[in-house]
Amino acid sequence: MKIESIADIAKRHIQEWIVTGQFLPGEQLKEEEIAQRLEISRPPVREALKALEATGLVVRKPRRGVFVPEMTEKDMWEIYTLKATLYEMATGLAMEVMTEKEKGRLETLVEKMETCVKKEPFDVLQYQRVHGTFHQVIMDIAGNRRLKTIALHLHNQVTMFSYKTLQDREHLHSSLRYHREILLAIKKNNSS
Repeated sequence: MKIESIADIAKRHIQEWIVTGQFLPGEQLKEEEIAQRLEISRPPVREALKALEATGLVVRKPRRGVFVPEMTEKDMWEIYTLKATLYEMATGLAMEVMTEKEKGRLETLVEKMETCVKKEPFDVLQYQRVHGTFHQVIMDIAGNRRLKTIALHLHNQVTMFSYKTLQDREHLHSSLRYHREILLAIKKNNSS
C-alpha cells in the first residue's frame, strides 16, 4: 500500500475543488491561500500544482501564475470527440487480449457506478472516479502507453465540466447505460 505524500494529498484536494466547482474556470490558484486552507507549507502545494499542470487540469501562465482553464463549447466538442475516438480504440485493443478476470473487474466497476446512481442524493464525485477507473482499466489492458497518456490528459481537461453535466440525473443515467453497453460488447467480444 502506497503512503500518500503531503503533495499527493494537496493534489487530491485541489483536484476535487476544481472538479466540484470550488475553484472556477479562469480562477487563479494561489499557493499561499491553498497552503493555508490545507494547513501545510507552500512547497507541497507548488509540487501538487506542477503535477496537475502535467495532467492538463490547470494551466500555468508565465509571470501570472496557475489558473483553472477556461473552455469554449468548441474546445469541449473537440476534446469529447477525441476522447470518444481514443476510448473506442483502446476498447478494441483491450478486447483482443482481455481475460475473464479483467472482464469481471470491469463488471464490478459498472456495478459500483450503478450504486453511485442509486444513492440519494446520487454520488456524482464517486461515480466520476469509478468512471475514470473503468476507462483506465481498459487503457491498461490495451497496453498502449501513448494512447493512455493522451486520453488521460484529455479526460483531465474536461473533468470539472463532466462533473457539472453528471449533476443532471438524466445525463447520469445515460452515462451509466453507455458503460453497460460497453461492458456488454466486451463480454460478447464484439467491438462494434
